[in-house]
Amino acid sequence: MALNQRLPLVEQDNLFDWFHDRVDEAARHQRAPVSQETLFYLSQLLADEGRSDDVDPNATLVELRAHAAAAPWGASITRWRSLGDRALLTLGFFRENLRRRAISPDYYVEMGATAYAAVSRRLRLPEAGPADVFAELADRFVPCTEVIAEVRAESCENTDSDVVRLYEEWLATGSPRLADRLRSLGVVPVRFAVSA
Repeated sequence: MALNQRLPLVEQDNLFDWFHDRVDEAARHQRAPVSQETLFYLSQLLADEGRSDDVDPNATLVELRAHAAAAPWGASITRWRSLGDRALLTLGFFRENLRRRAISPDYYVEMGATAYAAVSRRLRLPEAGPADVFAELADRFVPCTEVIAEVRAESCENTDSDVVRLYEEWLATGSPRLADRLRSLGVVPVRFAVSA
């Protein structure tokens, strides 16, 4: 399944503006330590993914990494960036899919942050231009995924099974963002002590 098949259906003339409003709101709500330039990147990434249907769903992160590492300098930038984007979107927008595959979120953090760091290093060469956004994506990968996760939560319809999934994820992670989301849905997140 392509990533864009699960993004919310948005009937807007300008997807970037729609996503940017939500990304900006999520970043403010979380007090995410992310620059405006990086928030613009996240907004554009979501908007592009909402239009695109050319993502190869069968390529694994390992395959993307191998292709990036073997590519010539110019092509490697594009491939490393694609790897970082895939890891960021998967962990931020499609996290529930990881549980079905028994893949650790830490794996996606490592692959994504490493990919963005590789882009940043390549762009720091004098002939390539600035690389601050990619350096920030590498350094603040987890807060960026949390911003995207909040955009997803606010953009998608909440069914009873979604609320249960959120609660189960909160039990597993203790995420303050998920606790806030549960409270906004009328659920008080509480951990019950199990007695022996």
